[in-house]
Amino acid sequence: MRKPLYQEAQQRLRDYILDHDLSPGAALPPEAELAKELGISRLSLREATKSLETLGVVRAVAGRGLYVSEFSFEAVLQQLPYSFGIGGHSLMELLQVREAIERGLIVTVSGLMSEDDLAELDGIVDEMAAAYQRNETFAEVDRRFHVRLFAPLDNSLVTSLLELFWDLFHKLESELPSGDQHSVEVHREILAAIRSGDPAQMTASVDEHFGGIRRSLESREIQPRSEE
Repeated sequence: MRKPLYQEAQQRLRDYILDHDLSPGAALPPEAELAKELGISRLSLREATKSLETLGVVRAVAGRGLYVSEFSFEAVLQQLPYSFGIGGHSLMELLQVREAIERGLIVTVSGLMSEDDLAELDGIVDEMAAAYQRNETFAEVDRRFHVRLFAPLDNSLVTSLLELFWDLFHKLESELPSGDQHSVEVHREILAAIRSGDPAQMTASVDEHFGGIRRSLESREIQPRSEE
């Protein structure tokens, strides 16, 4: 089955970038020249470049032309909230992905942590405990804990995915749980496990953390947030 013209044009432009080994920041030929070389119309080329610009493959600079973009996962990640919003995906599915990421990386990140890192994380947990005592939600403090926990990896994709989890959680969940004493303690247990140096204890602490969230989700019906 033949691809639609705009998809064929996108593929040819991608192939051109790869075949010419163009690096991020490299300029592409002028529109007329590029369309002729790709064997497509200028209109098809414009449609292709608009789509690929949205995906972060190329970027147009007014008055200067078209350039190869610096690769980033950002454009892909921006599409995920839309996918979850219309695809019927549940929080449980999202939780499963996040759990796999954190469980799989906890031992690795533990080997990169300094006492200063752990002390900062202790302080964040103290903030959770204080919010709980005031009967306030500490969802945003929880978010900060997990982003900070994996910061020593210096992995922008992991950070973006963790941030995205919270954005989607807010979008799909009508009311975030306020948190309780158990949720404070499981964060302390994660830090204690890291300090122990025991990989089994580390993964068990992450399992307990996510097990608590899963039990909370299973205990009540989750409704998508309605659009205002």
